[in-house]
Amino acid sequence: MFWSDRFWGTLDSGIFVKNAIGCIICGWFFSTATIFFENEKWSLLSQTILHFLTVSILYFLLSFFVGWIPFSLKGFAIGIGIFIPFYRIIWTAFYLYFRSQVKIMNEGIHKRRD
Repeated sequence: MFWSDRFWGTLDSGIFVKNAIGCIICGWFFSTATIFFENEKWSLLSQTILHFLTVSILYFLLSFFVGWIPFSLKGFAIGIGIFIPFYRIIWTAFYLYFRSQVKIMNEGIHKRRD
């Protein structure tokens, strides 16, 4: 018996693979859904709403299937209660980052003009 088995138990390979594939799929759709922000014809609000709806629906479907969130009204409510604040925090961080990048780029353009 390994020392880790005493403290942590054993690893179920089926559950591990299911969770790993779930993480890969989740990462894929969160990163590819950012394509909404590439369309300059849409307002930031439209882009954000479409991104939020897309990742929310896909995330919750995946979460229920994989078992990250129990398939119940209580599980869904708790999941939403956690998902929305994290989405807002991450969205705000990206917004502030890209806004600062735009400012830096604009300053560089103005310096070249002078």
